[in-house]
Amino acid sequence: RPLTVDEKKVIRSKIGIQEEKMVLSVGQFIYRKGYDILLRACKDLDKNIGVYIVGGKPTEEYLQIKKDMNLTNVHFVEFMKKPELAEYYKAADLFVLPTREDIWGLVINEAMAYGLPVITTKRCVAGVEMIKDSMGELIEVDDVNALATAMKRILDGTKPIDTAKCIEVAMEYSI
Repeated sequence: RPLTVDEKKVIRSKIGIQEEKMVLSVGQFIYRKGYDILLRACKDLDKNIGVYIVGGKPTEEYLQIKKDMNLTNVHFVEFMKKPELAEYYKAADLFVLPTREDIWGLVINEAMAYGLPVITTKRCVAGVEMIKDSMGELIEVDDVNALATAMKRILDGTKPIDTAKCIEVAMEYSI
């Protein structure tokens, strides 16, 4: 079942997340994953929304973008094992993978299994296969404005999300 807002708050407090809402992304810090696009899309995001990108040591480019754009609500998180990562999935309100190309993108399955709406690109096969309208959005590759708009719509509730449906669909793509 999807977690309640109060349950998410407890988990956020436990893992040290200060912001009221949380966007999560998980993947290697490589060009193909499109994190430069995610960073640029965060420019006008409310500072009460934390963006947590889990995947190891960020590149100099990503650190520079964060600094240049004063993205104080964007956090790079070291790679972590599944039990620790599970807490981040549980704490999140939205999952974003702005990939330029992914043959599948297993993190989409993982995020949806935790009841998270997902925003990814039309070049992520898992997203194309799994995401229906009430579960998130598919955007074009490298479209900063589309990503920013989609994040705002989901986080402010303008776009209705069926978190139970996310879980249901994720279960269809499980062993």
